[in-house]
Amino acid sequence: MKTLISNLKGKCLFEVSMKTQIDGLICIHTDPSDNSCLDKFIKGGSVRIEPEDPLEVCQKITRVIRGAKKHGEVYVGYDGGPLGSLLGFVANKEGVDGVYVCLNNESIRLPALKMDISDTRLRILETLEKENLTAISIGKKVGISRAMVYKHLAGLLDLGLVKQAQMFEKYSITQAGKIVII
Repeated sequence: MKTLISNLKGKCLFEVSMKTQIDGLICIHTDPSDNSCLDKFIKGGSVRIEPEDPLEVCQKITRVIRGAKKHGEVYVGYDGGPLGSLLGFVANKEGVDGVYVCLNNESIRLPALKMDISDTRLRILETLEKENLTAISIGKKVGISRAMVYKHLAGLLDLGLVKQAQMFEKYSITQAGKIVII
C-alpha cells in the first residue's frame, strides 16, 4: 500500500497523488473546517494539528508517519508554510520513500536528505533531555572521554541542538535537539 501524508491542497495535492499512484491519503491540517482534501476520493483520513508547540507537532507527525509505514510505502507532500516545514523535516528524519514540495503551484520531488547525527551524539542528546549537565558529567553518563565530549558538544552547538548556560558550565538540549530525538 502506498500512502501520501500531506498538507497540500488543490493542484499540487492532485499532482503528487498522481505521481506517487497512492492507495491512501492522510491530510495534515491546522484548520478545523479544512475539508478541501482528496480524502473524499481516496481512503485515508485527516489529522488536525494545533500549531502551538513545534515539538508536539513533530511528535504527532512522527506517529502518523510511523503508523503509515507499517502498511507499506509512505510519501510526503508539503508546502512552504510552518506546518509544511516541520512535515518535511520529520519526513526526511523518518526516511520516507519520497518527499515532494509544492513551489509556485508545481510539485517537485526532493532528494532524500540524511541527518548526520552519530549514535554518540544521539546518546548525548538523550542524556541532556533528562537533565542539564556539565561536560564531565556527560562523559561519565555516556561513557566517553572529556576530549570526545567537547568534540561532540562543539558539533551539537554548531547545529543548534545544544546550548551552554553561562553559569556552572552546564549544557542543555534545545527545542531543535528534542525534535531530533523523537
